[in-house]
Amino acid sequence: MYSVFLQALALASVGIISPGSITLMILLLMSDKGLRTALAFAGGYLLMYSAIGIAVLVFGVSIVETNQATVQSPTTSMVLVGVGVLLLLLSLRSWRQSKTQTETTDTNSRFAKLVAGITPLKAFGLAATISLVNVKNLTIFVSAVSVLLLSTLPLSTTLPMLIPLVLTFCTSILAPLTIYLVFPRYAADYLNRIKTAISRYSSQLSWIVTLALGCFLLYRGLSGLL
Repeated sequence: MYSVFLQALALASVGIISPGSITLMILLLMSDKGLRTALAFAGGYLLMYSAIGIAVLVFGVSIVETNQATVQSPTTSMVLVGVGVLLLLLSLRSWRQSKTQTETTDTNSRFAKLVAGITPLKAFGLAATISLVNVKNLTIFVSAVSVLLLSTLPLSTTLPMLIPLVLTFCTSILAPLTIYLVFPRYAADYLNRIKTAISRYSSQLSWIVTLALGCFLLYRGLSGLL
């Protein structure tokens, strides 16, 4: 049980490196409505990924129960290969974007316009939408939850495990919020430093992490087919 949980947690921890989500949260904290919009954004982010995780575990159980074999099924292997290839393609795109600094600048400008005058309700909806359309993050999260799904553990055990999994994955938006709450006097300086570092290294981090995870899932999938 513990090995399964640690594997899932390790995959979920990759979500910590999510430059876009971190930048959005920092911009929201530094906006006019500050804490209220940031809390709404965090709530939407956590709620949506929790819902996705529950859906994967609950609706995926019926599929897994049809195959009680202890070895990895061909279907699972093909899914892992497909996800691995998708992540490798995303890694290639991120690598190309890292060659042009203007891409990061344009992204920051779009984010700044996006949060200008945003209300808490819109921030909540924005977080929910981003959780669904961010293919890279969604793939990483579903892969982490799938470790629990494909194990022999019952649903009554895997569902509670989903809580630390979601919290770990959402550290990218919880960390700036924690800094803002715990260090209110120095929060602006700390958050600006983080935002500057992300603007400088986000593209490089993105393609390296995506490449590593894509290779891992591709290896897992191919080893089950061979």
